[in-house]
Parts: sequence; C-alpha cells; structure tokens
Amino acid sequence: MPQSEWLRKTSPAFQLMIASSWIAPDSHRDIQDRAVQRACYARPNWTEYLDLVDRHRTPGSSWAALKRTAGVHVPEQVARELQRRSDLCRWQAMLHLQLLAGILKRLNQSGIPVMPLKGPLLSFALYRDAGLRHSRDLDILVPQPEIHRAQECLENMGWRLGAEYFSLSPRQWEASFQNEHDVGYVEPQQRCQLELHWQWHSAQKTEQYWARSTTKELSGFSYRAMSRADLPIYLSDHGGAHQWFRAKWLGDLARLHCNGQVDWIDALARARALGQERSMLLGLLLFSECYDLELQHALGSLRKTLPHPLASTAVRALTARNPERNAWTALKEGVQTYRYHRVLWPDRSWSKNLIRLTHCRHDFKILPLPDGAFWLYAPLRPFLWAWRHITRTSREHGACTSAKHPY
Repeated sequence: MPQSEWLRKTSPAFQLMIASSWIAPDSHRDIQDRAVQRACYARPNWTEYLDLVDRHRTPGSSWAALKRTAGVHVPEQVARELQRRSDLCRWQAMLHLQLLAGILKRLNQSGIPVMPLKGPLLSFALYRDAGLRHSRDLDILVPQPEIHRAQECLENMGWRLGAEYFSLSPRQWEASFQNEHDVGYVEPQQRCQLELHWQWHSAQKTEQYWARSTTKELSGFSYRAMSRADLPIYLSDHGGAHQWFRAKWLGDLARLHCNGQVDWIDALARARALGQERSMLLGLLLFSECYDLELQHALGSLRKTLPHPLASTAVRALTARNPERNAWTALKEGVQTYRYHRVLWPDRSWSKNLIRLTHCRHDFKILPLPDGAFWLYAPLRPFLWAWRHITRTSREHGACTSAKHPY
C-alpha cells in the first residue's frame, strides 16, 4: 500500500515515530523495517523525535524497533536517552503488575469481580512482553453495584483519592457518578495512579463486556479478561473517543491485526450492533495508512465509508505539535470535539454529548454551592467551562519553559 498523502507531508521525525510506535511480528517485519529505514535516511530531527516519543508514549517499542532494524544510525546520545525511557517504561510495568496483583488479591477476598483494562496485561497479550507497551496508570473495571465496596477495599490498602477529588457533597458525588465513568486513586508510596471504572459508554454495553469475558489469573489471583471479540471494539472506541491523538493506540490495533487475533468482519458487525462501528472503521483506516497494512477487501474503501470530519479531525489530532493554547483555541477545540463526537456516535443524544463536554467536578471547587442550590450549576456550566480553560491555559503556558532536550 503506498504511503498516505497526509503522512508523506509530515516530518521525517514524525514518520520515524509512527514507524517505531509498535513492533511488527516476523510476518510483517520487512514492512516496518523499510519504514524505519526510509525515515532514518531522511535525516530526522532527533530532538523532535524524542519529543514525539514522549507525547505518543512509545519509548519501549521505539527503542526495540530501532535496535533491531539493520542499516540505521542513531546518535549515541539519542540512543542513551531512548534506552533510558525504555528502561523506565519496563520498570513501571513491573511495578504496575506487582500493585495489580495486590489489588486482585484484595478484591478476590471480597468477592468483587474485576477486569483490568489495557496496561501491562494488554502488552503481554499483544507482545508476550509486559514491559514493551507504555502505561501511565492502572485501569480496572468493576461492576457498578460494587463500586463503593471496591473503593473501600482500595482505601483499606492505602490507596487515596487523587488530588482532584476534594471533599464532595452527596449531590456532587451523585452527579460525578452519573456523568463520569471512573474515579482516580494514587498509591502514596510509589505514586502510582489508578483509575477505577464502573462502565464504558453505557451500563448496557458494559454488561455485555462482562457477559462475554473469560477468567484468567495473575500470580494466582483471578480476574476477568475481555473477550477476543470485544477487545478490538474497546480499543477502537477508546482511541476514537480521544481522536486517536496517541500513535501507541494505533500500534495496539496493528499488532492485533498482524497477530491474527481478530476477525474484523465479525468485530465490525458487533461494533455496529453497539453503535461503535465508526470508531472501529476510523481506527482501521488510520493504522492501515500509518503502517502500510492491507485489510480484507470486504471492508471496502474506508475513507468512502466514513463521514469526512472523522478522518481529518483524527489526523489533525495525531499530528498536532502541542501548540500554545489560549481561551479562544480552547473554545474552538471544545466545539470541534463536540461535533466530532456527534458524528462518531450518531446514536448518542446531543444533550448527553454536551453534558460530557461541559461537566467537570472541578466546577464544584471553583464554585462550591450547597446541595440545595445544585440546580444553579446547569445554567452556569458555560461560564465555568470558560473559566477552567482560561486558568488551565495560564498554567500550561507557565509550565512549558525549559522542557527541551540538549541535542
């Protein structure tokens, strides 16, 4: 497959990051090797490349891909930096596995079903190597009726609510559970973060994930693993929800495809029934273009199948260089995100998309209203949203002063 037009227009550093954002199995290694060699021969800016590896969180795969590709030269200082990032990624994966085993033990003892999402277990499922895929935090899913008991178990183990979870009133907590799908925790000693999820998309769709899941073990403790049929749907929808702005998510789908771990025709039929077909089609389009991978002819022309704004928005998010933000760009991004989600999930009501865009628990901290006046948050949401983005932009502008690599 010829390289896509949008990818040809990107810098050699970006093309190298894309080429090394996954590890192709032996059956497709020659395709990846050629892409890595082509980008290296174009003399990439190595500072830009390391910045892109950080933004797309691909240190493990990037280091492994460059090491195994013949005929490419990586400057010694860049190689040391990349190996350091890869080693840190592997160390963090081992820590996550250790902490996850402890959580499984406690939840097993309490009789609470748990399903780990992504993380080192996904890395192992894709690569037989838990430390190759970067994970910033742990994600676990528990049934919604068990959320409070699961929280109690975590807190008894020493996990604490994240800093963003200040003291909330009962009505504020209720609103958070209605409009969000996870709550964040931090392990104080290791500073590891965890997201405790209770649903994905809707309670009905989450119940179907549970019904088709299988039982597996980690260090002798059981957990539920997403079925092979549901995993590509979940990964596609996760990436699609975030406009595919990290290349590592595309690498996950590419590895699933090349491993022969998914029947895309069947997966698309399931995704269509769940209202998540466009997320999957968008993921298929992007990874086929990024990695020069052929898909079954039965899938047809992906670009003709998808509404135009989806592909262009995702490419724009994937290739963005984190420009400086201000209140006006934040407003434009918010409107674009709303329109993107309306097209991505056409069966979701406009009001639900709007609430997801504007709801934020930080509003309760900006304006701590008593429960009796909770109704005031609804008309004030646009103003609170604007205030949040103005203050966030100021913080981000002050924080991006000296984060450049010395080469």
